[in-house]
Amino acid sequence: MSDDSSVCPRCGVGCRLAPGDNARARGVVGPANPDASLCQSGIAAYDSDRERLTQPIVRRGDDQRSVSWETAYDHAVDRLLAVRASHGPDALAFLGAPHCTNEENYLLQKLARLLGTNNVDNRARACHVSMTRALADRVGWAATTNPLSELLDSDVILVAGANPAERQPVAFNSFVRPAVNAGATLVHIDPVGNRTTRLASHHLAPRPGTDALVFDLLSATIIDKPGGVDTEFVEERTRGYEAFADSVGIFDWERAVAIADVDTAALETVADHVADADRVAALVGTGIEGDDGDAANALLNLLLATGNLGRPGTGVYVLRGLVNEQGATDAGCVPDWLPGQQPVTDPAARARVADEWGIEPPAKPGKTASELLESFGREVRGAVVVGENPAVSKRDPDWLDSRLGSLDTLIVCDLVASRTTRHAEVVFPVAAGTEKTGTVTNIDRHVQRSEPTVEPPSGTQSDRRVLCELGERCFPDEFFFAYDDAAEVFAELTRVAPTHAGISFDDLDGAGRQWPFSEQRLYADAFGTDDGRAVFTTVTTQVDRGSHSVDNGSHDVDSDSHGINHGSDSHDVDREDNEGLTLVVGGRASEIESDPSASDTRLRIHPDDAAAYGVSDADTVRVSNGEADRETEIEVTDRIRPGTVYLPASVADVFLRGESSTVTVGPSSIPNDDSA
Repeated sequence: MSDDSSVCPRCGVGCRLAPGDNARARGVVGPANPDASLCQSGIAAYDSDRERLTQPIVRRGDDQRSVSWETAYDHAVDRLLAVRASHGPDALAFLGAPHCTNEENYLLQKLARLLGTNNVDNRARACHVSMTRALADRVGWAATTNPLSELLDSDVILVAGANPAERQPVAFNSFVRPAVNAGATLVHIDPVGNRTTRLASHHLAPRPGTDALVFDLLSATIIDKPGGVDTEFVEERTRGYEAFADSVGIFDWERAVAIADVDTAALETVADHVADADRVAALVGTGIEGDDGDAANALLNLLLATGNLGRPGTGVYVLRGLVNEQGATDAGCVPDWLPGQQPVTDPAARARVADEWGIEPPAKPGKTASELLESFGREVRGAVVVGENPAVSKRDPDWLDSRLGSLDTLIVCDLVASRTTRHAEVVFPVAAGTEKTGTVTNIDRHVQRSEPTVEPPSGTQSDRRVLCELGERCFPDEFFFAYDDAAEVFAELTRVAPTHAGISFDDLDGAGRQWPFSEQRLYADAFGTDDGRAVFTTVTTQVDRGSHSVDNGSHDVDSDSHGINHGSDSHDVDREDNEGLTLVVGGRASEIESDPSASDTRLRIHPDDAAAYGVSDADTVRVSNGEADRETEIEVTDRIRPGTVYLPASVADVFLRGESSTVTVGPSSIPNDDSA
């Protein structure tokens, strides 16, 4: 049996907690918080000053009115089936959320596919899409490769495009800091210095958008070192190395260094550390996303060339931000994968599902969340939104209102009233994560049971109950959704998803289990590819000898990302002051659970740039990209590289809706206190 504790709803680390004194949470020992510690955000997990929804709502004309649960269920099903009958199953969209349990995400995708569409997605899929898809395509699974505890065995820890000391502090302090204190070398690769940098021995601060170049530079340097490449690992466990090495051979190292604008001596020192280390692990965040996968692929090439996958203290750690990001993907709440990360295009995968459901899911991949939003009111006429708030996006607010308002029907499950619920035809009030039973999966694939530790408000139901009721009404003559509890849903998931085979709900005690349940560390014996070998790619950020440009892909930001480097597409070595400053964007706070760390809205700027723009520390300044502007206080710090400025996502969203990734900084129109 599981202990009576919940998984923290604040982030993807997966700490366990229970109610403590004075509405504060107390830590409970778990795989991610072995000393029962919690961060400040976790301690406040039970705090909420928002008014909860406690009655179903149905729209009647221009008014939304409270109704009974039966009335709400019947109305929602009538409207969904009417859309399918009039426009076909692909006129429906189903948007899930990492805040929901594995069972709830599984039920949502099952409802979508039984109704005939793969138009099901969750915003977590897009946050780390380059890294996770590179892992899936080249080594096997779209997931972290090693347990967090194995970071204690690492000799070198690379942190790229992430700030785990602030965003995942319990994991950082439980595993990274002790490793460094025991002698491991921490290397931080990020344009912005932050709390993680303070512990690092080396900080490489490349131009935003050139992370792939940095990884390729490290590979090129290591290949030239005697013994730098793990030839035995490469020969026995990989394929494609020769083509990769050939592409590195035409790499203009000096030109690439100038474009990335990294210190040569520091780069060579880091390469020495990686080449000499027996065990190298990489922690990656969304800061390396946005370049069509170049950075993700370049990092994998580096780890494969040095033999740093499949052993203790090695591997890739995907620093997912929200509580069940990994689980939502594993449960099949994505448009192109069935449960267990099986392609919808694979006949064998569809047959496995059909054996359980009695109906084969559709074979054509559905639209992504962004594509679905674009299609609202046109190809997509009805939507079911569970635990998500698509009205909050890096898009024009009027455009979002227009898209949501153009749907024939919108069904929403949520805790509180939101901008999205304003447009809903039916709203179901549901329970929060700490108020219900289910499983969630953290950043290192630990599947944990979460038990209700506080009572939900009277009048609410779990998302699981709502989805089962909708499913039973959509298919009244079948037993597709006849589950007694979360354990029965989980049992079906284990029969459908190869990742989860061989474990029961009762086996998931407070420590949880990592999938696949037969092993903790992925790829110890073989990679999850057809021939068991990991795959090299060629250098895609090609800097040919004599060339003066880099093809590093576009740097458009997906509207679902919650932490990115919004880098410039231009990598010119010289920058004129009047060209503006490159915008680097920090992590997005959860839109379901409040995040105390989101209160710091300051812009960070290097002292040289502050002087050039005539601003000083603590000034209130006007930030503009020519299309939009914001006023905010600034912090002048040398922890950010010259030519860039940093903003948290809560402030930067207005800029990311446009095309420009550069901003200017100037005096504010807000008068100082002493100017009156």
